[in-house]
Amino acid sequence: MARLSIKNKIEDFIYKNIIRRILFSSRLGRKSSMGYADSGINFDHIYKNTPSGYIWIGRFVDKILLSLPAAKATRERKDKIVEILRVEVEKNKNRGIRTKIVDLASGPSRYLVELISEDFHDWTEALCFDIDKRSLAYGKKLSGNKPIIFKRSNVTKIGNKYKNLSDRIKWKPNCILISGLLEYLDDSAVKKIFNDCFSNIDNNGLALFVTQKNNPNRKLIEKVGLTKTGKSWTLSYRVPEILAGWMTNAGYRDIRYTIDRWGMYIFLTGRK
Repeated sequence: MARLSIKNKIEDFIYKNIIRRILFSSRLGRKSSMGYADSGINFDHIYKNTPSGYIWIGRFVDKILLSLPAAKATRERKDKIVEILRVEVEKNKNRGIRTKIVDLASGPSRYLVELISEDFHDWTEALCFDIDKRSLAYGKKLSGNKPIIFKRSNVTKIGNKYKNLSDRIKWKPNCILISGLLEYLDDSAVKKIFNDCFSNIDNNGLALFVTQKNNPNRKLIEKVGLTKTGKSWTLSYRVPEILAGWMTNAGYRDIRYTIDRWGMYIFLTGRK
C-alpha cells in the first residue's frame, strides 16, 4: 500500500508539473488545464482539427493531442450524430413533417450547423440550450442565417422552464439531442433528464443520447484537465445496458444503441 501511495505521488507530480507544463504550450492543452476541459468551444477545436499553440512547440504538441484516440473518437462522434439526425430529418421530410430539434448542453452545436444544409434548411429548426455564454456566442456566429436559436440555461434544471417556453411559442420538438452531458451527472440526475425529455418530446419523436462508456486517454484527462467548476475532469462512465434500462423505465420504446470503434462513445436512441 505504501509503495502504491508513493507511486501515485510520483505520477501526480509528473503529470501536474511536467506533462501539464508541456501541454500548456498547445491550444487544447492550455484550455483543458485552465478550466475549459468541458467547454463546447474546446470540443469544437477538436472537431476542427487544426493544431495551434502559443510558443514554437505549441502547434506540434497540439497536433499530438488532436491525434489521440479520444480526440479521434470525438470527431467521429460529431459525424455519427449528423448521420443519425440526417436519417431522421430525411424521413420526416418525405412525410412532409418539419424536424424540430432541441439540443441540451449544446455548446456551439457544430453538428447541427453541418446537418442543416440547403436540402434541409426549410425542413429543420433547432433550439439549443447551454450555460456557457462563450459557446453560445460562438454558435450564433457559426450558424449564420440557419434556423438555429441559442438560449442560455442550466439544462439540468430546464424541465419546467422549457415546458413554459414550449407552451408559449407553441413549439414542441420531435427530436431531442443530448451529447457530452450525461457523463458529468450522477445516476439520479440522468434518470431525471430521461424523464424530462420524454415528457417534453412529441409523440413518436426521436431521443438521441450520447455519452461515454470509457475513455482511451482517461488517465491524462483526469490528471491534467479541469472543468468550469475547477474540478478535475473526472467522468461517470456507464454501460449501455444500464442506460437502456433507465430509458425503458422512463417510457421510451424502440430503444437501440451502438458503440464506437474505440469503445468510448455510446449512441442511444429511443422513441416516445
